[in-house]
Amino acid sequence: MAKKQTKEKNPPALELKDILAAIDLGAKDLWDQFDDDQKKCVSFFTLNRFISSVKSSKREVQEHFVLAVNEYYNKHYFSLSKHPKLLWMLLCCCAYENKGIFFHEYIRLDKNKTQKTKILEKLYPTHKLADIETMSNLYTLKEVMELAGDHGWDDKTIKEHL
Repeated sequence: MAKKQTKEKNPPALELKDILAAIDLGAKDLWDQFDDDQKKCVSFFTLNRFISSVKSSKREVQEHFVLAVNEYYNKHYFSLSKHPKLLWMLLCCCAYENKGIFFHEYIRLDKNKTQKTKILEKLYPTHKLADIETMSNLYTLKEVMELAGDHGWDDKTIKEHL
């Protein structure tokens, strides 16, 4: 008896550029067309980093994406994180009047900021993270290193924390 060969069809992979384009066009209903595997591929944290940053010569377009993502999406992200369809729809609400597809850049974390934050956390262990991040934004890496020296750290200790 011949074995019956079955071929499983793998769903087409979701390309990031296609997801971003769908969000730019406000395709809220597209979420229902994704199968379960495709839905699992969607990283809402990553999408947040892309959607909020757009390359455009128009300042109003750039401002729109930052403000819209902050207002519609970021505000209650953690309380809504168990509802991916709602997150998708909120991201689609951030589209710029459904006027087209934009080039979105990923917002990278500043390596020096991370280093500054690590040192400041060690210097001020009782401070809130928000306060540490504010200080990290205010000081340059050189200033943080000087501050560590003022707190009695030697050069070897400072370099270990970098």
